[in-house]
Amino acid sequence: MELVTMSKPERLDMMRRRQAYFAAVAEEYNTFDEFIKSQGMWLAIMGIQLTRSGEYIELYIQLDFTKYEQYYIIKTPEGTLTVSDIVLWQDEYCCNSWLDISTGNRADEKDISGYC
Repeated sequence: MELVTMSKPERLDMMRRRQAYFAAVAEEYNTFDEFIKSQGMWLAIMGIQLTRSGEYIELYIQLDFTKYEQYYIIKTPEGTLTVSDIVLWQDEYCCNSWLDISTGNRADEKDISGYC
């Protein structure tokens, strides 16, 4: 399925699939450093930019010339890593915004950790 022909519900479904995949990988780690050491090269090979940013790790994916998605690896209260339901994306109107992919509603940067 091509990104340019995806409807918003189809794109949201794809975002949920990416988030689930990244979460399955992240849950194997307890620290950001472990994750970066183990997964950093693989992500770079796949064209996914990894950035350590204080309370989380950003995974940036450039999908085409204008569309991108940014996922956030966060720490859980149990001490493992997971991926937030909040994704920074460029929508069909070229607006950069945070989206809660579990609900499809707009979100805010402060919602990324989900455990506050």
